[in-house]
Amino acid sequence: MNSKIVRRDKNCRFHIMPVLLISILIIAILYLVYITGGTKKVFLHLMYLPIILSALFWGDLAGLITGAVCGLLAGPLMPLDVAEGVMQDPINWIFRMFIFSLIGFLTGNMTEKIHSLNEEKQERNLKSPFYDLPNAKKLFYDIENNMKTGEHFKLISIKLTNLHEIEKYVDNKLVFEIVNNLAKKLMQNCGRKAVYSHEKDELIILACGNCAINYEEKIKNILGYYFDFPISINEHKIRVSFKVGIYVYQGEESTPIEIYNKARIAYEQGDDKESGIYYYDVGLENKRRVIHSITGSMLESIQRNELFLVYQPKIDIQTNKISGVEALVRWKRNGNEFIGPNVFIPIAEEIGFINKISKFVFDHVTTQMEIWKSKGMNLKCAVNASVNELTDDGFTAWVKEVVASKNIDHSDLEIEITERDIAYDDNRLIKKMNFIKEKGYNISIDDFGTGYNSLMSVSEIPFDKLKIDKYFIERIHKFEIVELIKHFIEYAHSMGKTVIAEGVETKEQLNILKDLKCDEVQGYYYSKPLLPEELETFYIEFNKATHKSA
Repeated sequence: MNSKIVRRDKNCRFHIMPVLLISILIIAILYLVYITGGTKKVFLHLMYLPIILSALFWGDLAGLITGAVCGLLAGPLMPLDVAEGVMQDPINWIFRMFIFSLIGFLTGNMTEKIHSLNEEKQERNLKSPFYDLPNAKKLFYDIENNMKTGEHFKLISIKLTNLHEIEKYVDNKLVFEIVNNLAKKLMQNCGRKAVYSHEKDELIILACGNCAINYEEKIKNILGYYFDFPISINEHKIRVSFKVGIYVYQGEESTPIEIYNKARIAYEQGDDKESGIYYYDVGLENKRRVIHSITGSMLESIQRNELFLVYQPKIDIQTNKISGVEALVRWKRNGNEFIGPNVFIPIAEEIGFINKISKFVFDHVTTQMEIWKSKGMNLKCAVNASVNELTDDGFTAWVKEVVASKNIDHSDLEIEITERDIAYDDNRLIKKMNFIKEKGYNISIDDFGTGYNSLMSVSEIPFDKLKIDKYFIERIHKFEIVELIKHFIEYAHSMGKTVIAEGVETKEQLNILKDLKCDEVQGYYYSKPLLPEELETFYIEFNKATHKSA
């Protein structure tokens, strides 16, 4: 920030009030000196006050002039001793006038230097430590000024997403050249004072007034060059990727930091590695706020006993018997707010909390199976597991210990792996899956048909059951889907595998699956996911109904 922002201009300092104050002060001191007997008394030293004040208000020249004026007024016309009428010796008042002027000049000079140092310090505080650009602090000041004047503007945040990789793996010096070159091009189109820097990898444009005309086209043209062509610097050819966020301020109640954050929220849209220009969306902000809220609560969900399990029955439609259940985790936050697994499971995976949730599920499932077994309910139970968990030797060793401590058979526990998470060339995963099967556990491929793998690849991994995703069941009335499901079932049966259909909700769907020789179904047609005590009731009533019909 320049001196016009930090303090008033020198010309503006010559205000009538300071002039009157100093004039009155000089007159009062002269009067005091006179009525107390002349310059022989100590009161004349009070004259330093107006001299120093003048120097502080207006600088060294004003201090020099005020010192000379005070020296003259307290000089030849002011008696040394009023009562005796003795006048001052010329050498005394001339020397005093010199001292007054010198004090005024030196005080003003030091004041100017202090002001200058403060201005330099404040300018450094408002400048980026990396580039010759104003920083975020200056940006906030300018945003606040625009808001006070009622001016509408657009804030554009440009995040260079791969700058850290360039710095680490290519040459850290290139980073400064890349950003400086981009900043120069932006300043040419948007104005020098419109471009700011935050950290090493972010440029911000405050687009207002004439600066905002065709700003999008200007920025797109500049960034488009970087998108389409690698830049050549010091014999290096480098592709720079950007994410641009735009927030349009239209006079709403806000603060500079909130406006800045909204521009940054805007560029968080899209894929992390995908270049693009994005406008702020309040829906995205609310979604991110919910995610952060959920993340904080999730870390304590297990200790607060907020997680619980429900079990959805699986029915063998060839024998009309309950073939098993699938354990599904649910979360009741703060005891009254249900958070869907489609919301909290991806967050748990992202923050590394999924391992604790999976351990919670395995521990409670095996305990519940033990309880049911003691009641004569020999139910097989399917549990979802991620590829990362299966390839984690520590996790599988923990599962082994838990199962060994419970009175259940390995064959009663089924491990479900989502098809799209399986890489068929992952030798470590295949080896671990074979190990799990050798220990007597069953393995099922969940959500089959939604991944990127072919049926030929399925034969390369060990599994017992194939679960057809509900996407196909919902569209089972279409001829093409029926043929596809038929192909799935025939292929799995040819390898001696069991086929389960997920999401069965209607009699029509069930009948078609029976005709296709599907083995088992799971869905709301038979039952929603149930709490343990509800499942026990369902188990008894379903078996009674089966016996009666038999």
